[in-house]
Amino acid sequence: MEIFASDVIKIMNKWAPPFLAEKWDHSGLQVGNTEQPIKKILISLDVNKGNVSYAVNHKIDMIISHHPFLFKPIQDIDLSTTKGRIIEQLLTHKIVSFAAHTNLDTADFGVNDALAEKLHLQNCLGLVPVHTEKMYKISAYAKIMTTKVFEKELKERLGNQVSQFYLFDDEDDFTENSRLEFTVTESKLDEAKSILQQESENISYDIYILKNPGHQSKMGRIGDLPKEMDGQEALFYIKSKLGISCLKYSGNVNKKIKKIAILGGAGIDFSDLAESAGADLYLTGDVKYHEAEDASSNGFLIADGGHFYTERVIIPYLAKRLRKEFEKRSWKIIVQEDNFSQDVFSYI
Repeated sequence: MEIFASDVIKIMNKWAPPFLAEKWDHSGLQVGNTEQPIKKILISLDVNKGNVSYAVNHKIDMIISHHPFLFKPIQDIDLSTTKGRIIEQLLTHKIVSFAAHTNLDTADFGVNDALAEKLHLQNCLGLVPVHTEKMYKISAYAKIMTTKVFEKELKERLGNQVSQFYLFDDEDDFTENSRLEFTVTESKLDEAKSILQQESENISYDIYILKNPGHQSKMGRIGDLPKEMDGQEALFYIKSKLGISCLKYSGNVNKKIKKIAILGGAGIDFSDLAESAGADLYLTGDVKYHEAEDASSNGFLIADGGHFYTERVIIPYLAKRLRKEFEKRSWKIIVQEDNFSQDVFSYI
């Protein structure tokens, strides 16, 4: 069975819905034919001449990057430029370039969840409100053991897009029917119904639209470190976990750190929000001099982990998730990781 780029894109768009992308962003297809058959995928942070050459030499059919290759509109394709030559290579060798950017920053199991997992943060919550969705309540009727299977599958596949589970008539008699109630976001409603129908042909359910404010998708995360640390210890912990060669920071290190806020990439604009949410430390990237001065003026501890190091965590995280999904679908697609591209900055 042939699998096409469009099939992979459907999965990515389900995991990181395009409506979560910022208006200025250019996520989605960058270069190529969506009907190109796919056998090998490379996961990367950027699309650059190094990993495109690797893709050519290793017969990669698709590059899924976090940063859009064509972030800014281009007026012409000049083959004497680096970008022009990369476009030429992608088209000549039929390599599809696809990006999931700010939508993957906000999505569940996206960049910031990968960063939180790398730092072993606990009790994580979203940080920056991005999008609010309508909520629906589903009441499903089936045998007790079946409803328990539904609950497990829904939680695994839909994350916090599904919540507030209630199981009624949960008795020891497994021959009795029971009712499972849960809430689900509008974007995941069809998938939730599909899960119910896949698990049991005899399932019946009712759907109600809720009048509450709805589900908020949030960019960034705030959570607890595995243990309370001194400021200096917390900084070294971050530096070690992310493999950062040089970690910049600003603010007071002579205090205890337990709760930290994180936003991969460039997120200094949300330092006030992080502090007001109760964070003792805020980790982000691309912090400028005066931004750091303002943010840390009251002693709030700011760590600049760099754009590269705070976002490259998505590469193994997304690769693992895709491999698991392909295996479940019996798709014979090889997923490789770009572990060789380096930070654009060097340090002496």
